[in-house]
Amino acid sequence: MRTDTCNTIRDPHRWVIFLTICLVYFFVYFHRVSTSVIVSDLVETFKIDATALGFMSSMYFYLYALVQPLVGHLTDRIGPRRVIGWWSITAAAGCILFGLAPSIGWATVGRGLIGFGVAGVYVPAIKAFSLWFQKKDFATMIGLLMSVGNLGAVIATTPLAWAAGTFGWRPTFFLIGGVTLVLALITLLFTRDYKSPSAGNPAVCPPVPEEKPVPGFLKVLASVDFWIIAMIFFGIYGTLVTLQGLWATQFLMTILKVDRIYASNLNMVIPIGVIVGAPAIGWFCDRFSLKKAKVLIGIVVVYALTWAGILFFGASLRAFGMAAVFMVMGMAIGGFITVLWGLVRETTPSGILGL
Repeated sequence: MRTDTCNTIRDPHRWVIFLTICLVYFFVYFHRVSTSVIVSDLVETFKIDATALGFMSSMYFYLYALVQPLVGHLTDRIGPRRVIGWWSITAAAGCILFGLAPSIGWATVGRGLIGFGVAGVYVPAIKAFSLWFQKKDFATMIGLLMSVGNLGAVIATTPLAWAAGTFGWRPTFFLIGGVTLVLALITLLFTRDYKSPSAGNPAVCPPVPEEKPVPGFLKVLASVDFWIIAMIFFGIYGTLVTLQGLWATQFLMTILKVDRIYASNLNMVIPIGVIVGAPAIGWFCDRFSLKKAKVLIGIVVVYALTWAGILFFGASLRAFGMAAVFMVMGMAIGGFITVLWGLVRETTPSGILGL
């Protein structure tokens, strides 16, 4: 593994990398939750029931999960820049197809392409940040990335509901697809991958033999820590995106007897919580060198308590109470992802970090 000295040459281009990746990641989260506020539009357009709607929306997550091993392998092999750029082009194509879809079948294909495309952003971002920034700053940078991403989730609530109501959901997704395409091209044309100083001066940083990808992959699969982290991530993040990404707005409309805009405003509290919690908890862990495993356990307990509140008291909670629960839930999930990836960064060799 490279040392911090070798890993943190003060190249100002790292901020170009950071800004570009953050802008791309903004739309990863936007797409993740965007269907929540246009549920009624999709039902009216395609004349479908909740089952068909759920399947269409879930294609994002199926393809997102399925392609992750490939994304990790390619990130380690060809670098983050090309993976983020080309995958984002696929996401842009899927977004445009979704807006053009004449039937629920084509909308499902478009949604699947979006999921496939945005799957190639987060893991390469982790790899890029691990190379361009010091390890002691890593959790903070991931927290900032999460904040920007969840700003996209904020825009995918009330602002998207307004745009869909004013201009129509199809033109809105055409525009988002176009912006995603522009960002993909910027990534490919104006950024570069980290180049180790050992390539030009071995005395600065002696080269370290790279692990072969197949043994590295098997090493990851054989790790007990990997499976523990994977199961925790599946349980925590899977429940969050299911709630926030599809059912939260409709759930709030039903339980609180409010309209779509009001429910979208409440749903917006979750990503606002992430925006606050992710960088704050990441900075706190880095600043005071806290044991990330212990912090992670505390966060999981808090997150479980928010779900208990919804399950046992959701029917009696008013708007303010639900907003408070959503805020704590968002802060917990932001801290969870930030601390989790900081822990992974500290325990995983850089040569197989993408895997």
